[in-house]
Amino acid sequence: MPSAPFAAARRLLSLLATAYGPRRLGLMLGLGLTASLAEGAGLLLLVPVLEKLGMGSTGPSSAGSLLQGLGLYLLLVAAAAAVTAARAIISNGQRNRFVDGLRSDLHRALLHVSWPVFQSLRTSDVKQILTIDVNRLGMCHDALVNLGVATLALPALLLSALLLSPSLTLITLAASLLALLLIRRIGRSGFDIGIKLGRAQQAMMADLTDDLAGLRVIKGLGAEQARQNLLSQRFADLRHLQARHVSILAYEQSALMLTAAILAALAVVMATLWLTQPLSAALVVILAFARLAQRGLGSMRIWRQLETGLPAVTLYEEMRDRLQAGAERAGGPDLAPFVRCIAFRDVGLSMPDGRQALQGVDFDLPFGTLLAVTGPSGAGKSTLADLMAGLITPHTGTLLLDGIPLTPDLLPAWRRQVGVVPQDPFLFHDTIRANLLLAAPDATEADLWMALDDAAAAGFVRALPHGLDTRVGDRGSAVSGGERQRLAIARALLRRPRLLILDEATSALDGGSEALVLQTLDRLRGRLTILAITHRDATRRAADRVLELDAGRVLINPPARL
Repeated sequence: MPSAPFAAARRLLSLLATAYGPRRLGLMLGLGLTASLAEGAGLLLLVPVLEKLGMGSTGPSSAGSLLQGLGLYLLLVAAAAAVTAARAIISNGQRNRFVDGLRSDLHRALLHVSWPVFQSLRTSDVKQILTIDVNRLGMCHDALVNLGVATLALPALLLSALLLSPSLTLITLAASLLALLLIRRIGRSGFDIGIKLGRAQQAMMADLTDDLAGLRVIKGLGAEQARQNLLSQRFADLRHLQARHVSILAYEQSALMLTAAILAALAVVMATLWLTQPLSAALVVILAFARLAQRGLGSMRIWRQLETGLPAVTLYEEMRDRLQAGAERAGGPDLAPFVRCIAFRDVGLSMPDGRQALQGVDFDLPFGTLLAVTGPSGAGKSTLADLMAGLITPHTGTLLLDGIPLTPDLLPAWRRQVGVVPQDPFLFHDTIRANLLLAAPDATEADLWMALDDAAAAGFVRALPHGLDTRVGDRGSAVSGGERQRLAIARALLRRPRLLILDEATSALDGGSEALVLQTLDRLRGRLTILAITHRDATRRAADRVLELDAGRVLINPPARL
């Protein structure tokens, strides 16, 4: 069975093969081989050049023939350098495409994952993989390319040495292989360290994300020092693992450098005293082995770096497979506009820990109705809203849309008819205009202002210095809580939904703003269906029907079914 690093390397090669395609892969290999052959040919040309300088048996030659030999040698070196530069440029472009492709694939899978699977994810883990781990895969790409180029260069260099001195080459090669086997024990596998580094970085990213999201809570609890100590420990763990990795590389490289120097000295002794090689041939053989040692040192270093980065393949594939396994069904059937009734029939839904979020829920919601849903915390109101919004489907019972069961393949089509305003509405760090156009990219300026008017938000937007082009800050921090909720209502209305869900959407509004929103809802009555989760008496009084939940059960049912 292959070891874990080699198995991960094989999977990385599979990813690269998909990203490259046969043509680009052949071009990369061809350029590497061409550069290696040019380098080997240049070494062979050094022998006559050195002989012309008087280092061979024939004595010095004319300046013209010497310059001719040197010119040809430099031409080959220049050709090898040009090919190497072209390969580096092509490799960099391919690396960027490879990394962008991995990010795009994972981001696409994230956007199309089902809501229950998304809720089971830790967002910091997704951020870690999309940023740090995908970058590590880009470094692995570079390492594999460089390793491949070094591997292609070895045969050309060996062939050059063999043509000049087979006996010296074979003796030095045998000694080199023996030395590498002994040195190999120094460089313990970095793959396990790479796995630990990935997990440690995930833990650090998770704690840092929690600190940013929960800074208000941390300050309120006076827990600054405790959180600082925790993150400092995360940094220390990372520092320790990184130091271990660097130590392995340093000891191994030092041993390889010393070994290469010893082998070069032995080659000189054997060539001149034992094998009685001409000095010109011996020097070129030594130069060839110096290049080999350089490539060997580089290849060993690249492999150690690759071992540390390869665990990112495992982390990436785990997240990708998890998202793909939880993806919503694509290309489902279309759904006619909702015009008659949404019906719950003995609907039940369980939480991951086994608790019943909803059980035996049974009611009808006719089109054009304003339904207020109330109940204590934990009663199942938000779960009911998620079902109505098409984010999840019931575990038991049936949810019917105009008599059609809402099956998983219909969820994307149904969501296009729904507008949702959550209790803590999210605004992107962009302009008001950009946030509104997310709901309807083709909306006109008049459409935007109509939606703002309906949400009682047009007044404060007109008063802003830049109007619709005002930036709302991170998560909408540049506007007040009430203004943020009214903008979220306007964005939802811009979709022209058949069902509008307000999840405590008026909870942060003052009495005057709430009255304006309720007037808007009254104007919309009959044109669309509204489900408002609320604790506010004003909203309850404005509703056509009230549904009260407690422990996942309906306490007060609306009037009899249609």
